[in-house]
Amino acid sequence: MLAMHCEEMGMKASKLYSSSVIILSLAALVENLAYALPMSYFPNFVQFLGASVAYIGFFTAAFTAANAGLSQRFGALSDKIGRKRLIQAGLLADVLLGTVTGLVWDWAPLLFIRVLNGIATAAVAAPAEASLVDQVPRRRRGEALGFYLTMSMIGFNMGPVFGGAIQSLCNDVFATGLEWSYRIPFFADSLLALIAFFLVWKGVKETRGVNSMAKTSDKTEQDDFKLSKKSAFSLKILYISSLATGFAVGFIIPITVLYFGDIFHATPLQIGVILSLAGFVGLTCNLFAGRISDRIGRKPVIALGALPSRVATIAFPFAPNLTSAAGITVFRSFGHNVAMPASRALNADLVPEKVRGKLFGRLAAFFSLGAILGPILSTLIYDAYRFRTLQIPFLNDLSVRGAGLPFFISSAIGLLSLTLLLVFVEEPKKRPIHQ
Repeated sequence: MLAMHCEEMGMKASKLYSSSVIILSLAALVENLAYALPMSYFPNFVQFLGASVAYIGFFTAAFTAANAGLSQRFGALSDKIGRKRLIQAGLLADVLLGTVTGLVWDWAPLLFIRVLNGIATAAVAAPAEASLVDQVPRRRRGEALGFYLTMSMIGFNMGPVFGGAIQSLCNDVFATGLEWSYRIPFFADSLLALIAFFLVWKGVKETRGVNSMAKTSDKTEQDDFKLSKKSAFSLKILYISSLATGFAVGFIIPITVLYFGDIFHATPLQIGVILSLAGFVGLTCNLFAGRISDRIGRKPVIALGALPSRVATIAFPFAPNLTSAAGITVFRSFGHNVAMPASRALNADLVPEKVRGKLFGRLAAFFSLGAILGPILSTLIYDAYRFRTLQIPFLNDLSVRGAGLPFFISSAIGLLSLTLLLVFVEEPKKRPIHQ
């Protein structure tokens, strides 16, 4: 009888792609598609509403500040009341905020809306990832997170070209005018968020809280839970690494679109195609990288992906034309997508189930804190140096575009983050196959 029970449990544990996991991943695809829709023209839209280039970073910072402030709280709340409830609330907020963004008439209220967007995303991100990890066997977390991130990034990478196409069609074909061509994609954003809400409502299981499939045995277990000294130290390094990574990523998020337009005179549609192509090429290895990390370890795969990505960031400002810059962007994305599922799986390995939502939220908060300062500083630097030429003394006075300075800084911070993770974070030992 016991053998039959163990066999049954083993069969359940081996089931990775349940309907709940698939629908949660599809919802992530739709939500990320909606989020990335305006990416190829958002800086132009902000300037159209009256903000200067130097203030563009504040819009990214407003989003990430709200996200950072509430990610841990929402993650901890999902440990207590349930993941699904918070995910649904965040998606409904996205529906409303997308509509309002399409109607706003000045940059100041748009800045406030970005704060609300950050709050809504905080309610979705950490609970969704924690829900996924709750439902898959430990030994296949890398593969599961690779699948989830692949679906997420498919949506994210479709967004820029989809949004750029809508903007171009509205302006060039349907003659709505430049202003409304910037606004209409936000209504598509709201529709997609609504679709994601219904997917979660119909198909995602609850894993925590009163209505969960695995009920909490003690209401105070989260508050009383203590990490081992080794795990606590590794998590502290992960917090620092997340902070540095967020800063590095945030440093070039708003700059890339501006750089393509200022240096190579690329259109929103061209920028959208480049960003989407880069993402899709990277996705060719996302799922496989997660599987490989399950077999050989997380840190080797992280290094294999992150190091080339950082080198590509250094090379980007030296690109002589749009085609070569696009090629470097694609290569950078490829490396990033190799490292990402292994990095997330390492986080999941180190975080106990009882406090998973809380600590996932905390990791997201540190990443967001870095991403708050990054865009603000990078847009200020970009505005000051974009039309200047810099000389590098120790490289025989090599000339480089001043607009490329943020990419050098981003790469340096990213390499620091990678070094901290590889040197100081200890991977947990693999458990037996039946766990």
